[in-house]
Amino acid sequence: MFFLGLLWVGSAPAHGELVPRTHLTPRSFVTPTTQMDWEQRSREIREQILVSAGLWPMPPRLPGRVHRWDRQLYESYAVEKVLLETWPGFYLGGNLYLPTGQGAGPFPAVLNPHGHWEQGRLTDTVEASIPARCINFALRGCIAFAYDMVGYGDTYFLPGRTETNANHSFYQRHRRFPNSPRLQLWSVSLLGLQLWNSIRAVDFLCSLSEVDVRRIGVTGASGGGTQTFLLGAVDDRPQVFAPVCMVSHTMQGGCACENAPGLRIRFSNLDFAAAAAPRPQILVGATGDWTRTTLEIEGPALESVYRTLNVPERIRYVCFPAGHNYNLDSRQAVYAWFERWLLGKPDRMQSPERPYNAPRPERLLAEHDPKRPRPLMTAEGFIHSWIMQRQKQLAQLRPRTLKDWDPFRRIARPLWYHTLSLGPAMKPPRISFSPIRSTETVRTVRFQISDDEESLSVAGFLWTPRSGVGSTSQSRWMILRVRQLENDLTKDTGLAPADENLAQHGHSVLTITRFTPVPTPHGEEHFLTYNRTFLQSRVRDLVQVLTSVAMLHPEASTPRRRLLWGSGAAGLWALLAAPAADATIADLEHWDLTDENLLTKPDYFCPGFLAMGGAITPALLAAPKPLMLVRPAGSFPISLLQQSYKALGQPRALSITDCDPDPTFVFRWLRQSQTR
Repeated sequence: MFFLGLLWVGSAPAHGELVPRTHLTPRSFVTPTTQMDWEQRSREIREQILVSAGLWPMPPRLPGRVHRWDRQLYESYAVEKVLLETWPGFYLGGNLYLPTGQGAGPFPAVLNPHGHWEQGRLTDTVEASIPARCINFALRGCIAFAYDMVGYGDTYFLPGRTETNANHSFYQRHRRFPNSPRLQLWSVSLLGLQLWNSIRAVDFLCSLSEVDVRRIGVTGASGGGTQTFLLGAVDDRPQVFAPVCMVSHTMQGGCACENAPGLRIRFSNLDFAAAAAPRPQILVGATGDWTRTTLEIEGPALESVYRTLNVPERIRYVCFPAGHNYNLDSRQAVYAWFERWLLGKPDRMQSPERPYNAPRPERLLAEHDPKRPRPLMTAEGFIHSWIMQRQKQLAQLRPRTLKDWDPFRRIARPLWYHTLSLGPAMKPPRISFSPIRSTETVRTVRFQISDDEESLSVAGFLWTPRSGVGSTSQSRWMILRVRQLENDLTKDTGLAPADENLAQHGHSVLTITRFTPVPTPHGEEHFLTYNRTFLQSRVRDLVQVLTSVAMLHPEASTPRRRLLWGSGAAGLWALLAAPAADATIADLEHWDLTDENLLTKPDYFCPGFLAMGGAITPALLAAPKPLMLVRPAGSFPISLLQQSYKALGQPRALSITDCDPDPTFVFRWLRQSQTR
């Protein structure tokens, strides 16, 4: 819980329509206060990236086929064609540049994702050259691996029945990766596949006897810069990084391979790049693109993290007069940095690039080589196999015995937390209480939680029994009674009869009369990367109230147990927020929460919902706390839930009913659930 203060105020600010964030919305960076503060944030950054990418839990890294052939010898280096089977039937293409005449190794290695240059890893222009930097790494005694983005070079799917790869540029093939609300439910994305390929590329380098696995670096520009810092945030094996022309507070990346639902709701590229700390890193910016403020904003932001970790010498940031690039000046700055940290050479600002002759494209591509293995999979076939693998993982993850629970929670809780985008803003929200009225039996208080950064704006009323009214303090509950209401703080502050009965029996009652406004997409590209859906926002509001107002009760006799009770459309919200409550009642109105047609409707849509395991995952995370499901659909796995509560020794804490529960029934059930 994070709060700036506990205030007593009497009015709420006016709120207009929420403007959606986009990849061009300027972002701020909050300097960590302590090393522990940063370690917690970097852990959440890693989890968020992996959950958004569909890689939490990580798919099995099965040993795939590796093809290295057509070794070409040049002066002081050699080049090989490489195809890696990163997924059964799908190949990642690339080139391995190796030093020659410098002993047997093992050598440092550098991964080189290429970015959105027209010719991908073949690009050799004044603005950017992948062969130039790979050759120069090899001449310096490093192994360099340049590999494709999906759709570029040798990395593509078989065309579908009515498609052809002919007459399509690499970038057009790249952008043809399927995208739909159904795939978003399963966290299938171009970003996820590319990040998976990068992880598998590190696996490949680590498998080579010629590579010193303790000395691996990564560098790329533009979209290759995005791959560089995402990989650095989620994989501990690379030790040195150089994202070029991509770490910006004003532009986050405009391609589908740089955006996935939920990825940048809390975090930005500044956070992602900083997550590599304390490993050495150089930021390279250009005066002619979105990294023009590297020296004033982005560099100092990252430096604050390295200073917090007491390693300021491990960060460098430079900016050159150029357009969007990975040109000679940028490369020479990176060579010097990598020489220092991978080769142990003295520090300097530039290391001159040695003359090179780039191999002809046909000598680098495997596409027309009769020796190459052919792609075996369409994009649709890949997606089907990815979803099938996910379903298998989820089935294996679900707990069956008592010893399964800790492993399940370690995976499932971050999966739930990040899929629903429940994290707080980087800056603490504000909470205020304002007294409204007081009678002989009940005090009425208005509360509000707000946050300028993420437009959090929740308001409602809190009714607390006066001293001596109703139940003893040991049996009091704080009840968050939630229904789907319009946003309106001026509604009558009186209690509904059923809720008044709860207060008269000594329980405190919370109701929400204004939820956080949800932005409406107006054609913004990658809207879900930067904005919560209606369902995510409602669940987050409930969690915020449960962990703030219910814990910072303005009365001395604060009830410590929190009951979340959701009716109508809010029943689903309550179930999804159940892990944050001490007991939950959720009316599910017979909704089939496995129906993709239902789950893609605006009021029910949550990207990653099925990849999370659906509604059963928060229900299992709530166990063994009291949970009452009202009117669940026949498709809901009740038997699994019953087995779980029984395994945890609390079978009475789970109640399944098709009738609206009244308070007498509810509190009898709560008392029984506390006895074995």
